[in-house]
Amino acid sequence: MIEEGSKRGKAMVEKRQLFMEMRAQNFDVIRLSTYRTACKLRFVQKRCNLHLVDVWNMIEAFRDNGLNTLDHNAEINVSRLETILSSIYYQLNKRLPTTHQINVEQSIGLLLNFMVATYDSESHGKLTVFSMKAMLATMCGGKIVDKLRYIFSQISDSSGAMVFAKFDQFLREVLKLPTAVFEALCLPRRCHVTAAFVACPPSTSSLL
Repeated sequence: MIEEGSKRGKAMVEKRQLFMEMRAQNFDVIRLSTYRTACKLRFVQKRCNLHLVDVWNMIEAFRDNGLNTLDHNAEINVSRLETILSSIYYQLNKRLPTTHQINVEQSIGLLLNFMVATYDSESHGKLTVFSMKAMLATMCGGKIVDKLRYIFSQISDSSGAMVFAKFDQFLREVLKLPTAVFEALCLPRRCHVTAAFVACPPSTSSLL
């Protein structure tokens, strides 16, 4: 019981630390909301060392942890999420030169608490597999085209056609990221999701 309370306390400190450091960057002076939001998310990405994890390494981590066999709506608890993040960062350190090693425990703590704050606002202690995949695939490093191809593979059917319900789900998950960095009012979810649907090609479109 004492240990659990200690972990919760540490989590709150790490969560506050990340947001306090972000506020200290004074991003709020940027007037254009899209640039301001991008700067905040880029700060989170770099502070958590996600920019060092290539999307292909992220996909490999998903497979190594058995996430590719789970339904998108399946839930994983925070302990398992921590295990997954640990494998991602420890594998990253193996690929980095000894002179560029990261603080693995700190990176795990910062990212874990950011993800929980973003996707578990009601404190259930669980996240869906899709939420986790959407967030990590969006925030990791790598070529944009590779990231988009992976994301498309998660929202399309076996024939390669996009499933609009999954696309809608992806947009809603990703748009929680601006909310997490206090930009919810600047990027209204419903408006952007609706606009994205209007701009979409017919549902028969597939990835070339």
